[in-house]
Amino acid sequence: MNTIAISQLRNNLPSIVNNISLYLKRLVISVSGEPKVVLMSLEELESLEETAEILSVPNAYKKIMTSSPTQASGYPHHNFSWSL
Repeated sequence: MNTIAISQLRNNLPSIVNNISLYLKRLVISVSGEPKVVLMSLEELESLEETAEILSVPNAYKKIMTSSPTQASGYPHHNFSWSL
């Protein structure tokens, strides 16, 4: 992951935000040389949150890994139900 100083981020914020959004990148922002926060696209954040939610379901990972990848029709097949 790339790192940028907060002062450099301030000077280039519009183009940096555009690049992160467009290319789904993540950027570590440092303050006084110390990494402090990560800047990422909203789409990337939503994807990470969705993955975390799915994997928080007990045995979800195991069920995903053991489910059949496709049915004869060619559509994804999941032989389990999502219950939170």
